[in-house]
Amino acid sequence: MKRKLYTFALALLCAGAFSQSSEIHKEFGQAWGGGTSVDINSDGHLDFIIAGQKNNPIEPVLDEEGNPVDADNDSKPDSSERWIRICLYNPATSEYDIVPTNLRIADRPNLDWYDIDDDGLLDVLVGEHSFANYHGGIYRNLGDGYFEKQDLPFDTAAMSGAFGDFNRDGLFDYFLLSHDSLGSAVYINQGNNEFEAINQPFGEFSFGLGHARVVDINNDGLQDIFVSANWDNSAFFEHSARVFTDFFLNNDEEPGTFYRANIGDNGVKMKGNGGVDFADFNEDGLLDFALHGEGGEGTGEPGSGEDVWKCISHVYLNQGNNLFADQPQTAFQPDLRPLNSTGKATATIDWNIDGHYDLILSGWNPIVGGVGANTQAGYLYSGTGTGTFAEVGRVPGGSETVILFNDWNDDGVLDYLASGHTWDEMWVTGDDQGRSAVVYFNTNTVVSNEAPDAPEGLSATKSGSNVTLSWDAATDDLTASDALTYEVYIMDENDRYLIAPASFVGGNNDGLRKIIQMGNANLNLSLKLFGLADGVYTWGVQAIDASYVGSPFATGEFSIGAPSALVDNEAISLAKIYTRNRNLYVNLITSPDAKISVLNMVGQTIDSKTVWNSYSIALGSGIYIVKVTVGNQTEIRKIVVD
Repeated sequence: MKRKLYTFALALLCAGAFSQSSEIHKEFGQAWGGGTSVDINSDGHLDFIIAGQKNNPIEPVLDEEGNPVDADNDSKPDSSERWIRICLYNPATSEYDIVPTNLRIADRPNLDWYDIDDDGLLDVLVGEHSFANYHGGIYRNLGDGYFEKQDLPFDTAAMSGAFGDFNRDGLFDYFLLSHDSLGSAVYINQGNNEFEAINQPFGEFSFGLGHARVVDINNDGLQDIFVSANWDNSAFFEHSARVFTDFFLNNDEEPGTFYRANIGDNGVKMKGNGGVDFADFNEDGLLDFALHGEGGEGTGEPGSGEDVWKCISHVYLNQGNNLFADQPQTAFQPDLRPLNSTGKATATIDWNIDGHYDLILSGWNPIVGGVGANTQAGYLYSGTGTGTFAEVGRVPGGSETVILFNDWNDDGVLDYLASGHTWDEMWVTGDDQGRSAVVYFNTNTVVSNEAPDAPEGLSATKSGSNVTLSWDAATDDLTASDALTYEVYIMDENDRYLIAPASFVGGNNDGLRKIIQMGNANLNLSLKLFGLADGVYTWGVQAIDASYVGSPFATGEFSIGAPSALVDNEAISLAKIYTRNRNLYVNLITSPDAKISVLNMVGQTIDSKTVWNSYSIALGSGIYIVKVTVGNQTEIRKIVVD
């Protein structure tokens, strides 16, 4: 059993027909927080980062004149303490080790992860709400708990943001959601760490308590932006609403530019200070979403005379053409208030391992019409695969909560940590109440969950320097084929990722996810790239099920431009290349010295060296790419070792 540096009593609780166990970890309790379950050191084990506000008032540090010093250690008079923990899983001890970190993010941090430097470690973009002591930015992950802030443009009022490749040119872009009406922008990568800020999609909106995500909501192969937030400049309130929810759709006629979908005009109730969970809840191949948070006057919910802070969750089923149907959910609590703008107080995952996405919702739960816990509470809802959910029962939760999925007891099934503000005596009592945390163990281990099959039918359709990559729908033992998401990577002939995956590629961990989220291609069976340089490209795609288990990668190749076309094994120019008895031989023809590189079919380098006259290496059975470089000439050959 994994433990956190201390020993804690195990509380075994039974609730109705489902028997689960839980464990209190008050040392991880906080409020107004954020975090991620993510493999920080890329060792094949999920770690986690959590940050927020601890209820530990501290004495101020005073200068020589007796005035409080607002130092970087945040030692100022306050009712709470800025707090962050990074916990790395230690396979030798089966425990999570709290490691030192230089990250200072704490105030409602929104985090998004992407490998920006091709080193196999996921780097992080983080916004936060503490404008007086702001630590948002883009940070390079050093793999040990420490991060290096990058000199990239970043608005100091940005509360949220995410990575993407919005113009699909193979360079990472990002966007920021800001309290400053001119600070919200899409940053398009021009190369050489130069970015062009485009404010166009966001106009003059001044957002507050904002949460944003990158998704492809219309399945066109381009990444769109979702925003849920408060509006802090009342002059721009629409329909007198104080909250904002909408998609900014990527323009397929000019990728990297956006326009508003205006889903509020088509029946979607605007929400703020809550969150969103994306998945294909009715398994029809379209991305749906569950929306949570405060509505209020002008949104049509709650109604006239009701508590303006009332929170009603909705499940919106995607009908295509930017239309969404509000699927009735009779099992949902009539008022459950997440009060967390980082979108971490709710979650979707296949909890009961039946192939359908389930929902975990938490928040302050007042009594409405005789229904409600009258305390902070969490609820587990089982998905049916039709877009409706049935209540299973109470689970650990809270308000201002962070929910993180890790395997705490090494049984191969993800459990979850709920950290927030709670006095729910079902899970915490006495001194453990308040800003506390509970690990809730998933005991659904009777049914095993196999990884999906790798996609088949990979194809690359080229038009000049543009390419559309496509694949057939994969299959899974539990999750419906239409509900599988996909992760794609693309690598150039210099082994540089154009699209870096959030999964391991090749080796014993091939397809293992580094983060608990759906794939970067969402539900799509194709992906577009524009304006590629001439060269040979390797690409791969994996399927991901509702438990976020990934298949092995299926791989393919394509070339742009005649100079990089693969040549036949019999066509010899720079060298004679052949195999015999599982050995590769390269005999140089045009020059006595050359650089030889041998890669496997997922783009990993097996060997690379400068040689004189000839080269040989023993290889296992398989297909390999051999590159021979003489001066500015490169010959690329595909060879088969039997």
